[in-house]
Parts: sequence; structure tokens; C-alpha cells
Amino acid sequence: MKYLLLCLLALITQNTIALTITDQLGTHQFEQPPQRVITLDWALTETALSLGIEPLGVADAQGYQEWVSFPVLPNSSVDVGARSEPNLELISQLKPDVILISPYLLPALDKLQKIAPTLVFGIYEGNKQPIANAQQVTLAFGQLFDRQAQAQAVIEQTSQILSQNGARLSATVNAPLLFLRVLSPQTLRIHGQGAMVNDTIERMGLKNSWQEKTNVWGFSTAEVAQVAAHQSAKAMLFGPLKASEKEAFFASPLWQAMAFTRTDNVYELPAIWTFGGLISAQRFSDQLLKLLLPED
Repeated sequence: MKYLLLCLLALITQNTIALTITDQLGTHQFEQPPQRVITLDWALTETALSLGIEPLGVADAQGYQEWVSFPVLPNSSVDVGARSEPNLELISQLKPDVILISPYLLPALDKLQKIAPTLVFGIYEGNKQPIANAQQVTLAFGQLFDRQAQAQAVIEQTSQILSQNGARLSATVNAPLLFLRVLSPQTLRIHGQGAMVNDTIERMGLKNSWQEKTNVWGFSTAEVAQVAAHQSAKAMLFGPLKASEKEAFFASPLWQAMAFTRTDNVYELPAIWTFGGLISAQRFSDQLLKLLLPED
């Protein structure tokens, strides 16, 4: 009789705690996959959407639509405030089952945990391997939301796209690439080690001209003059860039004097979130192919 009771208790416990999820802070138990999901980081929003999970609430929805754009954010997702300072009262009113944040929102963790279980996942970390980290986050979300097959499919699709695009580009593109975002007419953000774009092109067999020290996000902030040592590269400019900003930057005598400008080796990329996940890496890879092999 005692044995039967122990077995019954074990069965009840197993059914009650159906999911054990590991994030950056440890392990967490859920009775069932969360249905009401709030994401407070765009890369995590992108990852959830890639698995078919439509967040109940997201941070800075308008910004996501402008800078990330894909996967498309459904109109039903509520904007819950800034990524750095979300609206806790509104989040509480939405009654989420789980809140997903990056480590950069850890100062708000205690307040968020009072509202709902809060999980912490980072893609841009000290190991400077964003794609590998994004793969791990995708797998964790697959487990959390019972979308393991979808998670594996996204990972395999990403590897296939990077491999196929890389095979075509590496056979014809010999020059190194230089990835820039305009901050002002005099200042640039240049992506290097630890950046999604750098990790992506390495997996594609391409070379990044910028090998300087970068921060945890994988970029350096530099003056335009510092690009002079990289004039043999193909310059890739990330959008979105307002017409007035583009005009002011391109009019710079220093920029006009660069070899890549004079030889028409400057390319403009559309809005792709350079701090995104696997879908951003796919889109970036596809856009490189489109720009550098325009006949395709």
C-alpha cells in the first residue's frame, strides 16, 4: 500500500511540474507551456515569433516594427513601454504567464517576478558567439512553449541559408566587408567580433575588414577617419537612415575621398536588427546575396 501511494505521489508530481526550463539564473518549473507571454527584448520577441508564439505584450512595439520588422509583429501585441523601462502596471494588468527579458533588464527583475515568472536569456554575451547563443535560446523557447520541432527547424533553416548563400558569395567576393551604421556625419558604429553580422559572415566564409576591439554587443564606435585604413573593403551601411542624415553623411569630403566610395563599393542594407536572433541572421545573409550578386 505504501509503495502504491509513493508511485501515485510521484505520478501526480510529474504531471504537476511538466516543464523544467533553464535560463541564465537557474532552473524554473512550469505546470504547462505558458500561453500569455510578454517579451521585453526585441531579439527574444523575434525568437518567440519565429516559433509561432504571438506575444501578448512587447516592449517598444513601434521600434520593433521599424528596426526589426520581421517576423511581423501581430496587431494584437500590446506595447508595454520602453525596453529599458517597461510599464509594470500595464504588464500586471495583462496577467502574463511568463515574462522574457535579457540580462540588461536585470535591475527590474524583482519587480517583474512579483507579476509573473520571469526568465532571463542573453544572446549578446561575453563569449561573443551570438549565433550559438541564439540557437540555445531558440531551443529553450522550443522546450518552454512545446515547440521543439519548430525550434529545430529554425536552427536548421538558418544553417542551410548561411551555408548556401556563403557558397555562392565566397566564390566571387574576394574583398573583405566593412559593416557600418551612421551615428552622425563624423561618427560610425562599426561591427566586428561578437556582432551578429560578423558571426554570420564567418559562417558564410566571408571576411570582416574590421578586427579592432569591440564591446559586448560586437561593435566599436569610431570616427570616419578611422575607416581610411579599410578602403579596400566593400562598405555595407545599415539602415534605416533618414534622407537628411544620408545626405549630410555622404556629402562629407572625407567619405567622398574613400576608395570604396570612388569605386562604387558602398552598399545600403535595409532595416535589419543587428542585435537580433536567427531570423535576423537569415535576413542579413539573404540581403548580402541580393546586394553583392544583384543578377540573382
